[in-house]
Amino acid sequence: MRAEQIVDLIARASPQAQVPGNDLLIGMLAREIAALAYKLSEQELYRLIAVAALVYERGRRARG
Repeated sequence: MRAEQIVDLIARASPQAQVPGNDLLIGMLAREIAALAYKLSEQELYRLIAVAALVYERGRRARG
């Protein structure tokens, strides 16, 4: 699946969907990354973790 397709699917999320808090969302993302970790190279894994860290920081700043 191409990045554009993934963005399109993300953008289609229901506006009525309940959005979890930042900590829960990061936990969900961490579990998904952990489930994929065995398929990824170390470099790929750390890139995903870096993106998750940016998402976490943005949520933290939005609260602060």
